[in-house]
Amino acid sequence: MDKIEQTNVEQDAVLDVGYTDVPGTMLTDSNAIADFIKKTKIQDVLNWGRKNSLWFMVNAMGCCGVELLATGMAHYDTDRFGIIPRNSPRHADVMIISGYVTKKYLPALKRIWDQMPAPKWVICFGDCAISGGPFYESYSTHQNVDDVFPVDVFVPGCPPRCEALIQGFVELQKKIEAKKDKGTDY
Repeated sequence: MDKIEQTNVEQDAVLDVGYTDVPGTMLTDSNAIADFIKKTKIQDVLNWGRKNSLWFMVNAMGCCGVELLATGMAHYDTDRFGIIPRNSPRHADVMIISGYVTKKYLPALKRIWDQMPAPKWVICFGDCAISGGPFYESYSTHQNVDDVFPVDVFVPGCPPRCEALIQGFVELQKKIEAKKDKGTDY
């Protein structure tokens, strides 16, 4: 066998082996990607991203509103947790119901909830939001906000401290990671 025929035989052998047997070379095709997605829990990766980027809707009512606003300030530095205050419901994924909810304000609060993109979560912040507080059974205050909104975390106190709200966010992050939250349609 001459030298040219030997090189052709060697090239044919390399082509039969393919690129998968060449060390240090990795090729991906659509079947490999589909197999990867089948074996991987993509939902866990998405939930990791969601729990580390909770943007809350600034909705300050009553005394609890002061504590809510103070939580977003530099002293508590919620940015280190990925918790960033937003003023637009279209950019927020957490609605914090702080303070009392009057019957006149409830339709506007529902409209804000409807404008938020899914998945979205609710934190009830303060005794007034949870049970009515000192305004319990008042003619103008709506009772049982959890009947209207799917509340994920309750933060008790009158008013709760900023650290309690941060702890509420940490609890919400644990629920999102464990898939025990009430986030809508995801």
